[in-house]
Amino acid sequence: MLSRTVGAVVERALDALPAPAARGVSLIAHRGFASVNPENTTHAVTRSTGADAVEVDVRRAASGEVVVCHDATVDRVTDGTGRVERLSARELDELSVHDSGAGVPTLDALLDAVPDRVAVNVELKERGLGSDVDAAAERVENDVWVSAFDPVALRDSALPRALLFAKNPRGNLAVADELDCVAVHPSVALCLGTRTVRRAHEHGFDVNAWTIDAPGVAWALARQGVDGVIADRPSVVRQP
Repeated sequence: MLSRTVGAVVERALDALPAPAARGVSLIAHRGFASVNPENTTHAVTRSTGADAVEVDVRRAASGEVVVCHDATVDRVTDGTGRVERLSARELDELSVHDSGAGVPTLDALLDAVPDRVAVNVELKERGLGSDVDAAAERVENDVWVSAFDPVALRDSALPRALLFAKNPRGNLAVADELDCVAVHPSVALCLGTRTVRRAHEHGFDVNAWTIDAPGVAWALARQGVDGVIADRPSVVRQP
């Protein structure tokens, strides 16, 4: 009980801190700012005002296309049910994400909707998607990079890579070295509670922390020296 009380006090203290300035840390819209937009939709990425990049999740549909959905099923985010891998791209597009009227898009459709000069972080939720994502990225002018928790999934892509992890920072930094990653995406807890940020910079990686929903947490991460925050709402970073 005491640890929970202390944690709540720390959380309130962090929330009271100001948002860091945009020039000090990159703002990456997690699923297109999932707290304020229907996640992983074309609607979300077109409304991700102020973001330097948008982060989206991809899987393969039954009809073969790469589609944008975080979960293995559509149950949580749409008015439908079923596994993504058993639904066609057309069936997925006809669903409504969080009652928005926006369906689950293909990666091609989503990339077409991303504003100019906004980068895209494509998180690979499955293996065997890398070459398809590479081909989709070639169609657009935006900078695109891939991320994943699974090193095997990252090896499938020739795009710039970032390794996601929430534990074993030393081991995962070594894996990121082996994969020739340009960045690592550690959890907030690792960034604030360990020397992961400093060690990652010593390896030459950019550090983008996930997932942030409060300005005070973004402020604390900026003080730790992170390069970017993967955030659920735009207000966590102060815009110029």
